[in-house]
Amino acid sequence: MQAKAAVERILSISPSVRVATICDRNGKIVFTAHSKKVKNVLSRKESRASLTNAARAWKGRKSLSRKLGACKYVVAEYASVKRITMPAGRNNLLFISTTASFDHNKVIRKVRSFR
Repeated sequence: MQAKAAVERILSISPSVRVATICDRNGKIVFTAHSKKVKNVLSRKESRASLTNAARAWKGRKSLSRKLGACKYVVAEYASVKRITMPAGRNNLLFISTTASFDHNKVIRKVRSFR
């Protein structure tokens, strides 16, 4: 499974990468996994709602792409984690959660080099 291999590769970037999820453009999970040492901050229901909201927001950004260019990624920084959203091919999105102190640019550069 290509999604599983991609998620496992992302998790191997750093111990600071907490969770990696690939979902479709509507937020439906294709594959997800988390680092072995991670305790989930959100419930399963909250995580799904967050993915759905992020997918909806991504669609909104796509409507601006004709004037601004394609969105490359989005970073949301919270007190305890950073959440990165970026495209995964044409029909999927990639969500990555890291520790708050981790340099998110390292993950973004690495993932973008996978292509």
